[in-house]
Amino acid sequence: MAAYSNRRRDHIHFIKQYNMETGEYTGTRIVIFMKPKYKSIHDIGDFQKHPYKSPKSKKPNKSLWKVINCDIGELIKKEMINVSEDNKYIMRHILYENPRGDIESYINDLIFKETGMQNLRL
Repeated sequence: MAAYSNRRRDHIHFIKQYNMETGEYTGTRIVIFMKPKYKSIHDIGDFQKHPYKSPKSKKPNKSLWKVINCDIGELIKKEMINVSEDNKYIMRHILYENPRGDIESYINDLIFKETGMQNLRL
């Protein structure tokens, strides 16, 4: 699974948050990372910052991310679910990365696909 590590690649990460008790959607956080040092975070709706259970496994070559078929260009799509430490929120993580580097030209399409919003000011 190391071949899919996003640490080396530009990526856009969507974190869709839901109330654990009711299942109600609370908001989305969008994180855009582009090398060498560009990182941008945008919250939509009533996204609540909170401590969460670590999604990382301490075992080598084991990842909680699942690679999903992506119909957009040559992008890789990965998904994972985790829960806040206080068990109030469940988060669905969706991460897109391009193994060839460029993610910038896909950002607007991906934001529309994942949020339904066009022309989001970033």
